[in-house]
Amino acid sequence: MALSSLLAGALYGWGLTRGAPHYYYSAAMRSMTLSWHNFFFGAFDPAGSITTDKLPGSLWVHAIFVWLFGMHDWVLLLPELLAAVATVPLLFGAVRRWAGQRAAFIAVGVFLLTPVIFATAQVNIPDTLMVLCVVAGAYALSRSFDARGWGWLALSAVLLGIGFQMKMLEALLVLPVFGLAYLVGAARPLRVRMLATVGYGLVTLAVSLSWIIVVGLVPAGSRPKIDGSSSNSLWDMVFVYNGIGRSGSAQDNAFAALFGGPAGPLRLFDDKVSGEISWLLPLAVLLLVVGLVTARGKGRRELAGWLLWGGWLAICAAAFSVVSEMHPYYTVLMAPAVAALVGVGVDRAWGAWRARRSQGWLLPLGVVLTVAWTSVVLLRVPVGLDWLVPVVLVAGVIAVVVFSVHQLSSGRVSVGRQRAVLVIAAAAGALALFAAPATWMLGTPPISANPSRESDPIAGPAAFQALDEASMGGGGGQAGLDLSLLHYVQAHNAGERFLFAAGQASIAAPYIGDGQDVLPLQGFTDLSSSVDGAGVASMVSHQDFRYVLMLYLPTGTPTALSAEQWVRARCAAIPATAYEPAGHGAAQRWAPTLYDCRQSDGSQSR
Repeated sequence: MALSSLLAGALYGWGLTRGAPHYYYSAAMRSMTLSWHNFFFGAFDPAGSITTDKLPGSLWVHAIFVWLFGMHDWVLLLPELLAAVATVPLLFGAVRRWAGQRAAFIAVGVFLLTPVIFATAQVNIPDTLMVLCVVAGAYALSRSFDARGWGWLALSAVLLGIGFQMKMLEALLVLPVFGLAYLVGAARPLRVRMLATVGYGLVTLAVSLSWIIVVGLVPAGSRPKIDGSSSNSLWDMVFVYNGIGRSGSAQDNAFAALFGGPAGPLRLFDDKVSGEISWLLPLAVLLLVVGLVTARGKGRRELAGWLLWGGWLAICAAAFSVVSEMHPYYTVLMAPAVAALVGVGVDRAWGAWRARRSQGWLLPLGVVLTVAWTSVVLLRVPVGLDWLVPVVLVAGVIAVVVFSVHQLSSGRVSVGRQRAVLVIAAAAGALALFAAPATWMLGTPPISANPSRESDPIAGPAAFQALDEASMGGGGGQAGLDLSLLHYVQAHNAGERFLFAAGQASIAAPYIGDGQDVLPLQGFTDLSSSVDGAGVASMVSHQDFRYVLMLYLPTGTPTALSAEQWVRARCAAIPATAYEPAGHGAAQRWAPTLYDCRQSDGSQSR
């Protein structure tokens, strides 16, 4: 286990040096260090006017690191490194309690070679911390099966609830599966197990909803407005905008095709998602089916293990197949389940193969299935990895031949020859199964080579990321920090409370992250509460700000549109040539317009 943790630290530490902070979350992390009010409510901006469009659980962790060590890129990414590394021994411990040490080692190896884990740990988004909480919950649950008291079961429920604080409903996808696993696997009378399972769910929900309930008791005027909700409601933001609102319409599915592809039963195998998570997914499903079929008569714990990790995989796969707005990195929650199923299934099949039992045929069958799918993934998009296909095919053929010959032979062989067969079989099988995902993962370029990946992290070679960027029409980016514009407004600031106001939180984020006091007039989404035109006029007259930096967006709430109309009608648009160096004043895609609102009649005074 120590060796696995060291390998994880080396791998994810190397990945951290190639990662980059998410511009939007980083702004909130800086703002939350400025006051306890901002910290508690998860305020996005220094003035505490609005929250982010997520719960603040992961932001609290990062804000503490920023408070301790300062606002640096490595500080913003350090929690991801620590969370990814800490997940490894917890996964190891949970699988070992179910199926033994060898299965746990294989599971950890699969986890470390899962590309989406590597990609997600390079950006300060909530997912890595959520996965840590859920895997920790699974470990505590596995300890609770034989525990005399209720401490481990209660801890598992609390950890799932903390996972909800990290990324809301996604963390609770596994709640029914965890409850079922306890109901089947715990060494207690049935009536006690049923009551304990109900209590487990209630404790999880209580921890999950605790912050929402507390904040709901605070008067709206004493807290930031809630992003992701036009009604300024946390319940709306969590359960509608981040919940059922993502079930999707036809228009949503068309938009989602730019990211994870359209919803449907084959989404996990499409060309956008497959390279992140699906390399061993067919093998995991095969091993799960066989494991469930053969679990009868092997004890309650055996069945509980297959239900826990198999149900985890199934419910996540179903959710990610139907949700409309899905980024490929969401599938990071599936990685521990795939790792556990492959680890235990391969270990059981290996033991059966060495004993020449019928279940040993799973090894050659699994290699054939994996090699076939690997070839499809590598050949269907031109990413420069065609050379890997013959390598995997040759390794697969060698593995299948050795597995099959050994399985069919019944004669006695010398100890030396048997060891040679084991080494050849293990080496060829490992190469066939893991060469492709490892190469895909290690070929991921630094995020600095593709800045849009700070908000949509994916693994894969540079050619794949370029193809994905092209399929999005070259989009996926956002307006960044414009130093020339920043110097201009700093030079012309006349003591206004804010350096400038931004029409959208996404426009304000790079400047807030840079340490500037910028006021967002609206949140990240076009559903958020916003300042209306009258409010903008009042703040301008009270010298809260002089300049407004705004993108023209044809959609939004009536209040947001009224603010935009007031700015466009009453403030003077400043041409980029006024502050950009010579030759750099041309309009750029995603570039917002700077407006001067010093005089309400629209005249400029510079």
